[in-house]
Amino acid sequence: MLTAEIAKSEVTGSSCRLRVSLKVASVFALLLCAPISQPAMAQTQDKPQAQAAQLNEQGLAHLKRKEYQAAVKAFRKALELQPDYRDALDNLGAALEAEGKYGEAEANFQKAIKLAPDDAIAQNGLGHTLFHERKYEESIAAYRKAISIHENYSEAYNGLGAALLQTGKRDDAMAAFEKAATLDPTNVDALNNAGAALVGEQRGAEAIPYLEKAIALTNSSDVAENYAHALQQVGRFDEAIATYKKIVQLHPKEAKSWAHLGHFQYTSKQYPDAEASFRKSLELDPRQADVLFALGAACHEQGKTKEALVAYEKGLAIKPDDPDGLYNVANAFQSDKEYEKAIASYQKSLRLRPDSPEALAGLAACQVSTNQLDATVATYRKLISIQPGDPNARFNLGTTLFTKGNFKDAADSYREAIRLNPNLAHAHYNLGMSLLRLNDTPSAKAAFDEAHRLDPSLNPPTGVR
Repeated sequence: MLTAEIAKSEVTGSSCRLRVSLKVASVFALLLCAPISQPAMAQTQDKPQAQAAQLNEQGLAHLKRKEYQAAVKAFRKALELQPDYRDALDNLGAALEAEGKYGEAEANFQKAIKLAPDDAIAQNGLGHTLFHERKYEESIAAYRKAISIHENYSEAYNGLGAALLQTGKRDDAMAAFEKAATLDPTNVDALNNAGAALVGEQRGAEAIPYLEKAIALTNSSDVAENYAHALQQVGRFDEAIATYKKIVQLHPKEAKSWAHLGHFQYTSKQYPDAEASFRKSLELDPRQADVLFALGAACHEQGKTKEALVAYEKGLAIKPDDPDGLYNVANAFQSDKEYEKAIASYQKSLRLRPDSPEALAGLAACQVSTNQLDATVATYRKLISIQPGDPNARFNLGTTLFTKGNFKDAADSYREAIRLNPNLAHAHYNLGMSLLRLNDTPSAKAAFDEAHRLDPSLNPPTGVR
């Protein structure tokens, strides 16, 4: 009889994985603040100028309250009265950008710069707008121009860092963020962005000092998320979860915050808590396919297969071509021993992501369970082509070939498994069984002896000792 201990762990059970994108990485959503210029006092008692100054102040009040349309209207009226009013031009650009009207904002800043090339605020605003338009090289040039005009411009250094980061110049970006924070230790955006950039490189320990300074200055959920990610990267999982719990206390109606808390709890294997957080997120926004997939994974890890399937299928109703959702549905069916349904879902997942080793391993496991041996061999060969260094795939291929009666190829597959991991006792044992079928008793005995040396519970068959 073959020994199949490794085959059990690898063939019959591909574990449930939270292989979904919860978009938890606010790490990459760098914060950039377009500074608002302060209202200029009217230079004379001229009535139009005084009215323009008043309208500019009104626009600023609207802008600070995020009443962007009203702000734009006030700034435009100010400029009708005084077309060369620099503060109103700069503020109009900021308001247009806040509305997402980047093309209009860019044109406005360019007009302001044409009137006053030494307007650092307009250059900074232009850099910010170009950043949102993904014109990163032009954005860098505008920020550098702002800095050349005003060398201590913290906001411009922060924007420069963000643009440099987008062009892959990470060291230069970090230098810019650090300069921004040095010039203004209360610049939360620069501190957050420095931490975010480091978290994005899996350098959580270096990110934490920046983010601790930032989090002491703000209740921003973006900063807290980055801090939680940094804590997670250094293994401080309880603190990461505690940070997210503070976020949901501050923003209890934000579905994404509950989803992110659930993600951290899932990663820490706190599956009941993760399930509760995902359900809370879905109460606030039921149309989150990724959160439904995550809920399914949390249920699956608790053995709640039926509930997991309900969640997965709701997610697939929203995103029918999601390979991770299909993978998890297949995994749930496999756990319930509904192998044909599992096979269908694994195959759908593989059509979307043909080189997924997890899906291939799960498919092979279900094919073994339904005695589809030819298909199993093909699946394992595909898996080996993707992961040629995986000894377990070689072992399982050998076991399938042995079951088919192809002892020579089985022996070759076991030898490859042993080459990749000489300590696989069961591979040595099964190689011995294959060699016995090939009537090579001396080589079989040597294989059995090595298996017994590695695992004394593995004794050669009677007559080979």
